[in-house]
Amino acid sequence: MSSPAPAQALWHGAPALSDCLDRPHIGAAFTEDALVRRLDAGSIEGVLHEPADRSRVVLGLHNPSPAEARVNLSTLLPECADRTWHFLSGSMHTSHAADGMYVHLDAAGTVWLTAAS
Repeated sequence: MSSPAPAQALWHGAPALSDCLDRPHIGAAFTEDALVRRLDAGSIEGVLHEPADRSRVVLGLHNPSPAEARVNLSTLLPECADRTWHFLSGSMHTSHAADGMYVHLDAAGTVWLTAAS
């Protein structure tokens, strides 16, 4: 029998220091019946929350490293490549390239984004 994975920091529980959870369409992505999926984003930790009706996604990204890191949203979530992302909380900057939009996170940085279906 395998042992459970070590507990990660609770950065991905919900957007911190933000009133965005008061908005019903965002808060629904953090209810008990929401779909939560961890994402493989290289050096960046990612988690995707979707409400039960799958009308929206809420994406959390965290950079645990001591240096700036970046992730290509089109590569990370190809099924969402045609969506427009909106900032919810945290800190980031973006850059655009031929292969999509990159989110840049400072060392130990976290950001929350959302996009509707």
